[in-house]
Amino acid sequence: MPAIYAIRHKASGFVYIGCTKGKLAKRMREHRCLLNQGKHLCTKLQSDWKRDGESAFESIELEHLADDATVVDKRVRELAWMQQHQAALYNEHQVSFAPIPAAIRKGIAASAAVPRPQTPEANEARRQAQLGKPKGHGAKISATKRALGQRPTLEAARLGGIASKAKQRTG
Repeated sequence: MPAIYAIRHKASGFVYIGCTKGKLAKRMREHRCLLNQGKHLCTKLQSDWKRDGESAFESIELEHLADDATVVDKRVRELAWMQQHQAALYNEHQVSFAPIPAAIRKGIAASAAVPRPQTPEANEARRQAQLGKPKGHGAKISATKRALGQRPTLEAARLGGIASKAKQRTG
């Protein structure tokens, strides 16, 4: 089902090349929708679409790939088609699936610019979040349980359960 496709401007021969792992018709509908709304990220393609209309373009399946093709295989084939059409290519960037070093540096700089509290409480909250535990884990208790002096279910389970505590007090 993976395919390399092109959206070709009939008059100029310029092409937008992409790759999809899903159904080609669905991907083409997505492009058409973005272009009709004026929201496509490829500005040159968007400009020609707005000027000439949908009828000035055609969609073409350039290559059908094996279902078990890896991301690397797909990207290599997509880049090969982009290089083949380099002179008449709408694609503004021929980026890889891995970020380029400049993008990595920019991301690190942006992350460092965001102040993060380094208090023990903030560090513990981050540690808990990395473990997948929600904030205030086990801290919520219903008004009824609070009135009866019962602990939250999770905490009670950790402490041996409310029922066993009650038996110890009465027994």
